[in-house]
Amino acid sequence: AEFVYSAKLECMQAAEAKGRTEEAEEHRNIAMEARAALPQFNLDGLWVGKYGENGYELINITYAGDMLYAHKVTGDRNVPKGEVTFQVDLDPLKEMLEPIELGAPAARQWGAKYLSRYGGQGQVAAEGFGNPQLLEGQLILVNEFFSFAWVPIGHQVFFGRPSAELTLRLIRQAEEGVTEADRQRSMLNRCLEETEVMEEDEDLPSNQSNYYNEEGCFE
Repeated sequence: AEFVYSAKLECMQAAEAKGRTEEAEEHRNIAMEARAALPQFNLDGLWVGKYGENGYELINITYAGDMLYAHKVTGDRNVPKGEVTFQVDLDPLKEMLEPIELGAPAARQWGAKYLSRYGGQGQVAAEGFGNPQLLEGQLILVNEFFSFAWVPIGHQVFFGRPSAELTLRLIRQAEEGVTEADRQRSMLNRCLEETEVMEEDEDLPSNQSNYYNEEGCFE
């Protein structure tokens, strides 16, 4: 399937360059069928992994073309929820990494002699999401699991599918970790948005330039 996907993409691009629209579409359809059978393109959805001392975290994987994006569903003090934790370019027409060859004991354990891997970028940041950076990384497929390695810092996270119970527990724990200041800030932002909508819908006095600082505005 890997060879068919890359070969048909090349044929599609060649046909498009010559203006052969129907032929290009035929190649594209075959390419998409082959793509659907490739494990690296079937990682959509929720995964859980242990981010060192930050503990277990949920991520959500999506695709944009051949680009894989993993966003944090529950974050930590360095890279918060909603941010990209890693991204991987799975374009089969680019130079691929050599698979990892396992020793005999590991091969017996995982039922495979070679593990496919793909180059990407993993995000790191200081506490409070300060100075975020994308470092060289690798996505490594291990049967129905996978890992992502932040190569320069020697950090690797192993991911598996979470149960419904674990998903709910991690989300609740993340919500409990939100500070009162965060809740107040969120509430004020919502109030401001609602007040601005009201201002657009109502005729407010023209002399109320300091309207949002008036007593009771957010009560």
